Amino acid sequence: MKAYSVTEAKARLGALADMALKKGPIYIRRGQRILQLVEATPNEAIPLHTEGHFAVVAERAAYLNSLPIDSEPLNRSILYSARRKGRARTLAG
Repeated sequence: MKAYSVTEAKARLGALADMALKKGPIYIRRGQRILQLVEATPNEAIPLHTEGHFAVVAERAAYLNSLPIDSEPLNRSILYSARRKGRARTLAG
């Protein structure tokens, strides 16, 4: 078992990574401790979603389209007053 120093490993990281993929573990020494460079295997597969998984269903689309459109965009004073009103309700209730 050949263990490379961290300095050697830094200089040859690409080659060591290729060796680890082809031949197996590569050991890197840092002081009295030893690290192992190996190919990682994912624990879980990335979930696949069927086509249309994130699509908006017809009922939801109808609801969203039925909502009124605000003619006045939000600005800081509207948001601030809404936040104050929300606090007043929680304190009074």
